[in-house]
Amino acid sequence: MHDVNLIAVLVAGIVPMIVGMLWYGPLFGKRWLALMETTREEIQEGFNPMKTYGISFLLSLVTAFILAQLIADIAPGDVSSLGGSGGSAMVGVHVGLMALVAFVLPVAHQGVTFEGRKAGLAWLNVGYNGVALIGQAVVIAAWGV
Repeated sequence: MHDVNLIAVLVAGIVPMIVGMLWYGPLFGKRWLALMETTREEIQEGFNPMKTYGISFLLSLVTAFILAQLIADIAPGDVSSLGGSGGSAMVGVHVGLMALVAFVLPVAHQGVTFEGRKAGLAWLNVGYNGVALIGQAVVIAAWGV
């Protein structure tokens, strides 16, 4: 296990929360609700924000920490300890895209194929996860692992 910049991991852990707020809010909120065949009011029933966002944030931190480990393994010389380097953001984009293709796409496909989930909803969620993963990886790589 590599020593990683925990401040970068913490900041990267916030990225999916911000992306999600925008993605499922003003950008694609209406489309998401339509694909879910529900309303905002129905979503709010029994909603526990501390539990939902707390667990989501903890999982975002886990993802950020693992991305930092992968970045340290893949490009240890390309990312400096605190300031990053010229190619660091591209290292983050590369690692984020690899994680998207290797982990998110297969799970989304399985949900559509075997669980009968709507393809449009799966693609909407894949888009969110792609932006969030790439954003996290860019923060970590540019900041320095």
